[in-house]
Amino acid sequence: MHANRAGGNEGVSASVLGNGIYTFPQASQLIRAKPQRIAAWFRGRANGRGPVFRSTYAGSGRSEVVRTISFLDLIEALVSSQLRKHGVSLIAARKAHKQLADLLKTLHPFAHEGLYTDGKRVFVRIAKESHDERVIDAICRQDVFPAVLLPYLKRIEFGKQTRLAERWRIIDGMVVDPARRSGKPILESCGMSASILARSYESNLMDVELVADWYGVAPKDVELAVRFEEQFPRKVA
Repeated sequence: MHANRAGGNEGVSASVLGNGIYTFPQASQLIRAKPQRIAAWFRGRANGRGPVFRSTYAGSGRSEVVRTISFLDLIEALVSSQLRKHGVSLIAARKAHKQLADLLKTLHPFAHEGLYTDGKRVFVRIAKESHDERVIDAICRQDVFPAVLLPYLKRIEFGKQTRLAERWRIIDGMVVDPARRSGKPILESCGMSASILARSYESNLMDVELVADWYGVAPKDVELAVRFEEQFPRKVA
């Protein structure tokens, strides 16, 4: 039995197919947070405090060490990192995540469309039966006026039915799509792996034309891949 892309089933390991898969160093590269911090969010801390998020790939065994996360997990880590940068405490983020999971009926509430923050609290935009929308406080569930939409969410495409993240345009021309190349960054124009093009560029005397001809892509695609790898350098464990 496999979890679905929208969130999965508690205690059941998900299929990697269509969900994307990332190690903590790979996630660190994309969301620009320390691998150790991401690991703590999904594994818990040494002081006994439990994890903030549950990895899509976590089995039912409590002793299992989480080593990889899915695309929806990645987006949740991205949002958590952005909330921290906006001044929301980890305690407040943890409470908001728990409340939103119940409210939105999903294991990945931070990957839901329409999250806001005022630097202290977390809000979510939801639709009422009349199809009008309202913004509510994630914890006390009271209606509020819109606060600050997290900037990174503007680059995320959400499913019309699930309203959960489906694709992330991490920079112009570069996307993270869990349905393609296991969710690793690819060029939007041709679907080629950014890391493959960048590494080929490095190993072939930085000859853009040669690499472009070799892989059948435009020179500008190679240049974009190189810029992306420079802007989002690969992390080591």
